[in-house]
Amino acid sequence: MQATNASNQIMWKQFFRDAVLELNPGIFEHKLDAAHKAIQDRMLELRSSGSADRQELIELTEAERTILFLKKQEQPK
Repeated sequence: MQATNASNQIMWKQFFRDAVLELNPGIFEHKLDAAHKAIQDRMLELRSSGSADRQELIELTEAERTILFLKKQEQPK
């Protein structure tokens, strides 16, 4: 269980990193969506397991805010 927990923590961080470092506008939005889903899935997993790591929840919340901000910036004006 702990190995899965650790790999899921690494996974959402990798999706997030890939999204914020993407330079190709055609791929950027898709990577943002994938990162947002990975973040939401991890938040749900932590909250439903009852063993939520407070620090990781803070990181997830900050990452989600960043994703939502970037999505808003990408919308046509």
